[in-house]
Amino acid sequence: MAGMVEQTYAEAVFKLGEEQNCLDTLCNEIFDVADILGNNTDFLKLLSSPTIPLDEKKSVIERVFNGKVSEYTLNFLFVITEKNRSSYIRGIADRLRALYNDYNGIIEVRVTTSEELSAELSAKLKAKLESVSGKKVTLIPQIDKSILGGIVLDYGNTRMDSSVKTRLEGVRNAVKSIIA
Repeated sequence: MAGMVEQTYAEAVFKLGEEQNCLDTLCNEIFDVADILGNNTDFLKLLSSPTIPLDEKKSVIERVFNGKVSEYTLNFLFVITEKNRSSYIRGIADRLRALYNDYNGIIEVRVTTSEELSAELSAKLKAKLESVSGKKVTLIPQIDKSILGGIVLDYGNTRMDSSVKTRLEGVRNAVKSIIA
């Protein structure tokens, strides 16, 4: 059920953004609002609480977001609150991001390294991935000391793993098969 709710709202927001010629602004605002609400679970609980009247919830939304987001985003927040769907905001934003990225030819690549990549190396990696894929690339950096070195790239259903950890595991398995 959750997937259907999230997809339905994401598609509606996307269509509204296209029709009103404000897709970039609307999507970015909803991504930001989802991040804000995701980091403030008490605020999200307030919006989902059945004991707080809808008028009070709308008043709080207006005080927090009015003047900071477009009327479309504000109305979206009112609708999901009124329909008791506030808890779905993260999933809606994720589905909306997938629609937005597909529409704009963007792929998100999670880049896992053992330490932070330099700006120069990130730029080179991004340029190389864009030339290979023919799409705009957004890098999502992630630090994982356990890979020891190298790099792991994840995008879509694809993983390219050239980490030291994976190479060492390969050597260990080869040695095991010889000994066994």
